[in-house]
Amino acid sequence: MKTLSLRHFGIWAAAALLLVLGYGQASGYMSIRVATSPVPSAVGQAVRWNLGAARPNVANRRILYEIGDAGCADSALFTGGINEFQAIQDSFNNWRRIRESDLDFEFAGSTTNAVTSASDNRNVLRFVGSNISSGVFAVTITTFDTTTGEILDADMELNDRDFTWDTLGQSRTTGTPGRAYIESVVTHEIGHFVGLDHPANSQSTLYFASSPGLFSQASLERDDIAPIIQSYPHPSLSDPALGSVSGVVTDAMAAGQFGVGVVLVNLATGKNVVGHVTEKPPAGSLGSYLIQGVPPGNYIAFALPIQSSQLGSYYASAFTSFYPVVRGVAFNTVGAPTLVKVAPGQAFTGANLSLPAAGGNPFEPNNTSAQATTLASGEAAVAQITPAADVDFFKFTATAGQTCVIRVLSDAFGFALNPTLTLLDTNGTTVLASPISSHPAYLASANDRDGEAFDASGPDYDAEIVFTLPAAGTYFFAVASRAGLTAGQYLVTLELRGADTSADNIATKISSSAAGVPADGTSTFTINIDPRNQFDVSLAAPNTYTVDLVDRSGSPVILQTLSSQSTPFNFTVTALASPGTKTYGCRVNGVDMAATVQVSHFGTLSASNSRVILSETSVVANGYDFCTVQVQLRDSANNLFADSAAAVVISTTLGTLDNGSATGASVAGVYDPALGLWAATLKAGTAAGLGNISATANAQPLSAQTLTFLAAATGTGSGGGGSSNDTEDDGGGGCTAGGGAAWLAILALLVAALAARRVSRAS
Repeated sequence: MKTLSLRHFGIWAAAALLLVLGYGQASGYMSIRVATSPVPSAVGQAVRWNLGAARPNVANRRILYEIGDAGCADSALFTGGINEFQAIQDSFNNWRRIRESDLDFEFAGSTTNAVTSASDNRNVLRFVGSNISSGVFAVTITTFDTTTGEILDADMELNDRDFTWDTLGQSRTTGTPGRAYIESVVTHEIGHFVGLDHPANSQSTLYFASSPGLFSQASLERDDIAPIIQSYPHPSLSDPALGSVSGVVTDAMAAGQFGVGVVLVNLATGKNVVGHVTEKPPAGSLGSYLIQGVPPGNYIAFALPIQSSQLGSYYASAFTSFYPVVRGVAFNTVGAPTLVKVAPGQAFTGANLSLPAAGGNPFEPNNTSAQATTLASGEAAVAQITPAADVDFFKFTATAGQTCVIRVLSDAFGFALNPTLTLLDTNGTTVLASPISSHPAYLASANDRDGEAFDASGPDYDAEIVFTLPAAGTYFFAVASRAGLTAGQYLVTLELRGADTSADNIATKISSSAAGVPADGTSTFTINIDPRNQFDVSLAAPNTYTVDLVDRSGSPVILQTLSSQSTPFNFTVTALASPGTKTYGCRVNGVDMAATVQVSHFGTLSASNSRVILSETSVVANGYDFCTVQVQLRDSANNLFADSAAAVVISTTLGTLDNGSATGASVAGVYDPALGLWAATLKAGTAAGLGNISATANAQPLSAQTLTFLAAATGTGSGGGGSSNDTEDDGGGGCTAGGGAAWLAILALLVAALAARRVSRAS
């Protein structure tokens, strides 16, 4: 067996008060991959733990970890109400709480033993005062079998020399500039601990850069969650709404290319949601990609070069000699993207992209309103600000009272540009919305979509204008660099509210007033259909539509029709006379919509078919960890027994149940009419052991579930970092095998570049 240790350079920063973001491009939804192997078929395998393995650092399908007993030198200064051991354990809990995954962890004790090897079958996290590169928050060293990709060992070192550490605790809403928050840094590093690499998404927890004071990386985003669900799936819990997207990326010669980042941008929100990179044999056919765990929606597929220097050596040969491109919009042109339309639970295939050659500055000259590039509603373009003093003008035609939504996205992909937007009146000079705080027409989002760095959501340095236009005519907007200090590429989109009145088959929604009704032939419920356009905007009056309610339980059958009407579209439906479950869908103006809703027409309660559902397999006995307990009732034919009148009581032998109005060892379950389930929150106490979670429905007992209450992390916490006997060295950091002087040179360059960009943020 051949093993390799990779050193993951965890979120670096120089001393800063604002977010440090990547200089240049970064990579899409990433995994650490096997780069070389004596087994050719193993090359390209994602590096992952085998939770079923019999290993010293894996037990009961949990990854075991130890924490250095010395703790953190700054512990006396903590303001979060918890210590460093609890904060580290809470960080592991962030990953454990992914509902559709069975990834789990267990604290195996504090340790004073020296860490001398990256392959000692001990997963150790510790604060260190030496053997770590300057300006690096943390380093994670992952050792794996190169013949299988199985992770064998992972260690984490937190820099106790260069940063003042603090804890978030349970109630913090604002970070303190200059403080490095343990939960934010460790949550990021655990991503490497379980096999993930840095994505091209500045909102992702695994994004490679941060700064003291920020703590948004203490929570997970879709780009972090998707690969975990794929690699560590839960045996019984899943989200049936999630879909997938696949395609092939080719160059100008129609040849497939490896290592191209493909990200999905939600058309309605302008958010970079999730992405991946293209494959190469033997991991996949050249240029192909597959993105799993995609929420339903309309997406812009965007191909961009990855920055392989931030990644493992597997990506060193990634193809990067091309200009970023939107699917369906050619280089140096404006057009409507060919949308990736992900229906609930469905696979979208054939999302192919063709890459233009690198180089060029599209649409130039467009530095004045007289040279503005025309953009229409629903269209997009990829352009760039270069040099930093460059300004790009665009124009569009609108009607009086119409609302425009203009977005410029660069930060979302880790590009270097910090963009701003200025909206101009029809004369091309009068400012209607300005990114300059001293201007009378100042609009904060024209500068930063979210400029508050030190809160749970973190900053978003892209630009957006939502503005209602006073009169009909042709308006202008200018894209520039904030303070003229950064340059780079960007994606610009335009939406004019009211211009698109077509019901979109993905965005249109359907809902029921009840998850279930008794199968008595007389009870009624209401199904609402909400026609929406591709931007997810509800199509209200004066728009009129013909809407059909369709039974999709088998061959489609039209049940009712509302002709040439405006919203709301409410259909009254009578219950079946015998038990069964129906799937309802709709058509708008004769076009099938993708959304459906299931309604149970239930019979007699069956305790044997009903069940207790736990959102977790374990909780930590720390006095505040929690698990959601749900009770799903079924009838004798296994239809959902969604009877709000049912008396459901939930009980536990460990911890305390809370239903929002009462607490105790037993509480009434609270009915959720949308899901047809009863629920309560189980809060852990401080006693470890096995808890028995049971329920009754109409006094009938249901099968109980067992929940493990794990011991809370503890340690002496004397501070002072790692032992002087520790000989495991971070090798200079970085997602690269071997580390060494060459990586240190790259590190110094990157920190300098990041610092330069931060200055522009502060202006």
